[in-house]
Amino acid sequence: MARQLGLIAVFIPILFSGYAPASPRPWPDTTRGVHVFSDQLAPWLSIEQVQFAATHYAGTQKVTRVEADRLRAINPRFLILHYRLGHGLGYRETSGACQPSGPYLAIVDGDEWVREWPGESVVQPSWFFPWAGQERVLNCDWGWYLMDVANPGYRAYWQAEVLRQLRANDNDGVFLDSLSVPNYLGAGSYQPGLPAVDPAFEAAWARRIEGWLASLRTQPIGQYHLVPNVGYWTTTRDTTDYGAADGLMVEGFAIEADQSPFAYEDWQLQMDRILAAVARGQAIIGQTYVTGDQERLFALGSYLLVKGNRAYLNIELGAGPEWWPGYDIPIGAPVDSAARIADLYEPVAGLYRRDFDDGFVLVNPTNPWDGSGVTHTVSLGITYYLAEPHGGGAVPQSGTPTGSLTYRPVTSITLGPYSAAVLLESRP
Repeated sequence: MARQLGLIAVFIPILFSGYAPASPRPWPDTTRGVHVFSDQLAPWLSIEQVQFAATHYAGTQKVTRVEADRLRAINPRFLILHYRLGHGLGYRETSGACQPSGPYLAIVDGDEWVREWPGESVVQPSWFFPWAGQERVLNCDWGWYLMDVANPGYRAYWQAEVLRQLRANDNDGVFLDSLSVPNYLGAGSYQPGLPAVDPAFEAAWARRIEGWLASLRTQPIGQYHLVPNVGYWTTTRDTTDYGAADGLMVEGFAIEADQSPFAYEDWQLQMDRILAAVARGQAIIGQTYVTGDQERLFALGSYLLVKGNRAYLNIELGAGPEWWPGYDIPIGAPVDSAARIADLYEPVAGLYRRDFDDGFVLVNPTNPWDGSGVTHTVSLGITYYLAEPHGGGAVPQSGTPTGSLTYRPVTSITLGPYSAAVLLESRP
């Protein structure tokens, strides 16, 4: 689940961009190089940090209208998504044994963060998804109720509220968080608990999600970008068709966590599903929270393998602007594409490769803990320049990112499990 900010009240001077498009701003073209879509930006940024974010990110989400105007005063085409839960209705933070007694969950409404919960006088019993004899199912990790997105009354309420907020916020689309079959998010994370494995339950929910997205497309809200969070997208029994969405966030992109790569087959499945979405023309936001140098470079390499002309990467650590020097590698545009990740596999090298007009990327996605782990050494034949990122992370108030890139001449490369290398034909 993409990280959600709490209720925030802060004064920032309003700067109007004067840009009022008749339709949502388009996804920025990502054909060349690496493009970043930030998950969120804190409201306390300095002018220099705002300048940095507006000129380095394709867009963001979870910002108020005041903050959006600041960014668009610098970059009128800066794309902003409105955060809402996909099949949940936010209530309160939980504590103890799944007790929703903490602060109310908050969303953006114009210039304010307001509570998402509309109150007991508004919600209707038929809106909730019942289970195990209970009228409501609460997500204990995040404090939201599981809703029946097939219910006409709930659909009408949600669409009206979100459309109003999109207009108030000057958003270009809506991000539908956690829109996966519910038990894929953790069957034991609910009260009452959901089945760990139940093909009928899962198939019914997959159809419910598909119907929900298809319905949204027929409404005025369908004129905006619809971007569900599909999670890891590595569950083999998941049949959900997200074809009605304009874009997808894959949270846990390429690697689950530090020193925790996906099983080799799961990585292949995620890459194949992303390539199919790219072929359909859907935007992709690959988001991960890894902190290690090897893990970040592996995520970057995986992104370069599957990127299309609307594909974004985000290695997220916090609410402030961040920048990793690997984002600046001038690799250019890809010269080939693939329908499946196997199309990029080089059996002699034992690695995945994709060529760009200024270099190429090599990726070893094997896993040392699932029996697939192997180290490969490849002779390159001639000299290439290996990109080596150093440092990076939070962008200070000066707006000048830390970190650096060096380029080391090499004639061979050795890649261990879950690692990647970006090589350029000439030193930048």
